Amino acid sequence: MKRIMILPAVVLTICLALPQFSQATIRTNEVAQAQQKAVKYTEITSTQLPKAVSDALAKDYVGYKTDKTSKGDDGSFKVAVSKGTDKSMLFYSADGKLTKSKKATDKAKSEKMKPEAPMK
Repeated sequence: MKRIMILPAVVLTICLALPQFSQATIRTNEVAQAQQKAVKYTEITSTQLPKAVSDALAKDYVGYKTDKTSKGDDGSFKVAVSKGTDKSMLFYSADGKLTKSKKATDKAKSEKMKPEAPMK
């Protein structure tokens, strides 16, 4: 009789413990992603860009002017381009693949829309 009562208690304990283990794993992954090293960029000329990055820019951003180029300490490249009022920041890997892009005008708009602190 004791064996019959012990088995459901063990099963119940295991079932209640499993969700806690999965949540702990998720939180560990979030912390690991937040602790990624920040990339430091140094300014370079557009002629120093690798051929693959230059080709990708010429193909995908026809008519855009290259404003500023930088090389990251991880081997990536940051390129600021503009066409009229449209300004973008592009991030490329050394082999010419676009890894990230963001509109520079979005940042300026969001800064203008921030509410001012109330005066005391």
